[in-house]
Amino acid sequence: MDTTLFPQEEARGWLATFDKYLVFALRTICVICFTVLLLLLTGNVFVRFFPVAAFFWFDEIVEWSFAWMIFFGAAALWARDDHFRLEWIHDRLKGSATGHIMTAAVEILALAFIVVFFYQAFRLTYLAKDWTPVFNVSRRFLYVCMPLSGLIMVGYSVRNVIRDISAFVRLRKEKE
Repeated sequence: MDTTLFPQEEARGWLATFDKYLVFALRTICVICFTVLLLLLTGNVFVRFFPVAAFFWFDEIVEWSFAWMIFFGAAALWARDDHFRLEWIHDRLKGSATGHIMTAAVEILALAFIVVFFYQAFRLTYLAKDWTPVFNVSRRFLYVCMPLSGLIMVGYSVRNVIRDISAFVRLRKEKE
């Protein structure tokens, strides 16, 4: 797992810089949302024992923070290839032509799923017409994290497919 805030990229240029700041922004959003959740849940427990204030708005903020943390966190993990996968298959075939083909095939399947997710999330966000009861904010504000994170994951999946197919082609040329 990559724990550095600004990992060193092999490639230089505007794409590497954009990648660096995008992942930093995604991680920052996740940390802020987690902190908000921690503070609100701690405050809610305190208020249950010592009823000094009403948290009637509590549910809306928890819903927003949780959704944004989950979806933007998934995009940050996807960008750094830190998401869940069966490592033992990947490790056994790593560096081989079969490994590159298998990894590209898995990425293409994941890309297909993420494209469908992005489309449906965009549709849901676009069609959302209701407003939140307490803050009177459009539900689109809550839902926008889904198509944005889906779009980010689509971009990184395309990068991964290109990377794996390029590695396969390079390996084939070296063997010839």
